[in-house]
Amino acid sequence: MAALIDTAYAKTNRKRQPRASKSANRQLPKIDKIVGARSYIDAFDKLGIVSVTTLDGQIIHVNDEFMRISKYSRDELVGQTHRIVNSGFHRRAFFKGMHEKISKGEPWRAPIKNRARDGSFYWVDALVVPLKDRRGKNTAYLSFQFEITKAVETHIELQERTATLQGVMESFPGGISVFDRNLRLILCNDKVKNLVGYPDDLFSNGLPTFEQIVRSNAKRGEYGPGDIEALVAERMQRAAQAVPHQLERRRPNGTYLEIRGTPLTGGGFVTTYVDITERKKDQDTIARLAHHDALTGLPNRVLFQDRIRHALARVRRGDTLALHCLDLDRFKSVNDTLGHPVGDALLKAVAGRLQNVVRESDTVARLGGDEFAIIQVGPQSPADIEAVAKRVIAALAQPFKLGENIISIGTSIGITIAPDDGDNADQLMKNADLALYRTKSAGRGAFGYFEQELQSRQAQRHEIATGLQEALETDGFELHYQPTVNVQTRRVVGCEALIRWSHPQRGLVPASEFIPIAEEAGLINKIGDWVLKRACRDAKRWPENVWVAVNISAAQLRGHDLVDKVSDALGDMPASRLMLEITESLLVQDKETAKTVMDRLRAIGVRFALDDFGTGFSSLSYLQVFPFDKIKIDRSFMAPIGDQKRSAALRRAIVQLGHTLEMTTVAEGVETEEQFAQLANEGCVEAQGYLFSRPVPEIVVSNFFERKL
Repeated sequence: MAALIDTAYAKTNRKRQPRASKSANRQLPKIDKIVGARSYIDAFDKLGIVSVTTLDGQIIHVNDEFMRISKYSRDELVGQTHRIVNSGFHRRAFFKGMHEKISKGEPWRAPIKNRARDGSFYWVDALVVPLKDRRGKNTAYLSFQFEITKAVETHIELQERTATLQGVMESFPGGISVFDRNLRLILCNDKVKNLVGYPDDLFSNGLPTFEQIVRSNAKRGEYGPGDIEALVAERMQRAAQAVPHQLERRRPNGTYLEIRGTPLTGGGFVTTYVDITERKKDQDTIARLAHHDALTGLPNRVLFQDRIRHALARVRRGDTLALHCLDLDRFKSVNDTLGHPVGDALLKAVAGRLQNVVRESDTVARLGGDEFAIIQVGPQSPADIEAVAKRVIAALAQPFKLGENIISIGTSIGITIAPDDGDNADQLMKNADLALYRTKSAGRGAFGYFEQELQSRQAQRHEIATGLQEALETDGFELHYQPTVNVQTRRVVGCEALIRWSHPQRGLVPASEFIPIAEEAGLINKIGDWVLKRACRDAKRWPENVWVAVNISAAQLRGHDLVDKVSDALGDMPASRLMLEITESLLVQDKETAKTVMDRLRAIGVRFALDDFGTGFSSLSYLQVFPFDKIKIDRSFMAPIGDQKRSAALRRAIVQLGHTLEMTTVAEGVETEEQFAQLANEGCVEAQGYLFSRPVPEIVVSNFFERKL
């Protein structure tokens, strides 16, 4: 074994030493002369690899197993040092430590990597024992070795795999831990310690068991409140079941972890931990956006209906609820005059006031636009319901100060009560809308309850809307015409087209009964288009000096394609023969759009008449802004009821205004010769009424063109 000592002081190399000469071999001590050597050799020869060296490291004996594994012959080995099998793997300190120990007469043991004659490597578990004489002095060294090449290679491979696995675990984006079949932790990365907040003392005695980890978590409140032993037992039972599982845990510090447990085939399991705090925040944001109004933060229609369904579950157990549906008065004019940013600010301010006048158990929601609703849970009496409605009306009646703007609005409320008015969310919402519609029709700034007759009316309106749709598809409408005459000549100068619905059961239905329903049902544009085309088609058969008047709805005037539709309906008929009649209320809704569309139509020759003049509150401003050709004096100024002297004075003022502005004045509702004579004396240019003709089919009105009426 002195060769091992020599290696510690020599430069590591793989050169072979020259063979010792026979004379050198003869000078080596004989084995039998070394005390105890033969007995050791005989004892270990058949058990493993044996060699004996002198104190200066020369080999004096090797057994057959040494020669087999080193692939050297006895002659090649005897007289050499153990440097002949040195692999260069071990550092100097390794052999220095060995030398220090055996030189003191102590045995030394360690695994050694050697190199065979053919260049291959092998590992041995070496025990070096000093041989001593009777005085205790070292005389030689005996080395007994077991080959452990496969075991060492397996161990190295295992170490490499473990290092690779640990590298994989450390590169995992979250925490990961591996438990064996006995629920002992055998691997984990640093991230799991940080994510779960394991205390340092948990790993002070090596890797902890699963139970130790669970108990530590329970004590630190990771599983929430509860009996610690019960919390530990629950998780130990789950681990023993060895089934895949996934859960989310909210840690005491507010972070969220997604934890997945996956059983291993041979027992044990792998647990992964991923921080999903940001994902949970995103999910919460998405859920809030899905169920709350982005502008006001109130519950939206989806969440509102869900809250109604939950409240109805209480109603089925004997409770009550009231549903208040409301919209804002004059909100559209705020948007139109002050702009959408101010309108949005107003909606947010309204939301704040509504929340301040209800209880925490009630729900305020924005359903869309300026529509809001309130679920009042468990009202004890009608007085409780009305108290909420009155507080809402009073709160929204107070002016809103938004920047430099002071805005006054109001609200109307429709109320429905469960279970009397309905036992499901859709029915209650529908009935509340009906109550709101009736309340607004009767006057704003009030509240009203749903009544069963409203439902019957709604059913009738639905039936009418369905019939109107069918009439559009089957050409079920007719046009009747009421002539307008020149006051001086009493000859027809034009005809107003008035639509009639040819109902299969009710006969001819006048427009006043179905046009409002058509507007609600979204059919007014289609009906208006039909009237425009049919009126122009009929007028083409009339004398060229007779014009046709068509009433235009607000929906048509707001449409960007009205100019194209008029051009298409006119065809080759001069545009000057088409008179479009517009009411003052229509102009109030959208002045800018109306002005733009009217200017474009006026540019192609179409003429305009302001209908029902004198019934609005800003007629003069309309005459100044909009390009009207005619002023139609409302029939109320011709009625015999009231102060006839005052009516005559107003008529004369309007006629004079028309002359001044170079606009033709037309008096509506003329029924007697006396009225006609008065109009002639007052200077009115044209007249229309039952004195001349009621509205009649086109085939009849054609007979009026060649005679006086």
